[in-house]
Amino acid sequence: MARTPHKIVNPLSLARPVGYAHALVVTPGRTVFVGGQSARRTDGTIVGDTVVHQFDHALGNLVEALRAAGAEPVHVVDLRIHTTSVPSYRANLNSLGGVYRRHMGRHYPAMSVIGVHELLERGALIELTCTAVVPDAHDHDPLAEERALEIEVEEGLVSGPFEDATEPGNERART
Repeated sequence: MARTPHKIVNPLSLARPVGYAHALVVTPGRTVFVGGQSARRTDGTIVGDTVVHQFDHALGNLVEALRAAGAEPVHVVDLRIHTTSVPSYRANLNSLGGVYRRHMGRHYPAMSVIGVHELLERGALIELTCTAVVPDAHDHDPLAEERALEIEVEEGLVSGPFEDATEPGNERART
């Protein structure tokens, strides 16, 4: 899987994060919000009766929604896991980690696990929501800014410290 375009920040002054990041500095881009994804099949029924099985299906649904919106798992900057069974979630951390890596790779955004009394879907044990940021196209091209400056220079649109106030058309520079 690809590497995240966002900067992961894990300060040494905080406990080492396991399976999540303390913070992310997000590259500018298009924001994608994925609403509550549970272990629902296309016919609307809930799949599985364990936290692990439901997490697997819900995470697959989340990745499908991301891709339909033009994003990938590496673009996720925040993932929220709502569960009606925190004790079961805790007891299955190793299995859940394997499921997570199969869908998301080794990209660990800022994440929260939130215990809730119940979820809207009857029988749902897990519901996932996330925010992803797909970087602007020019963010992938380190020379884009340099080329834009060349175009401005060729067209005489230079402003700032490189302006020549004596050239015709640069009246703004003379004031």
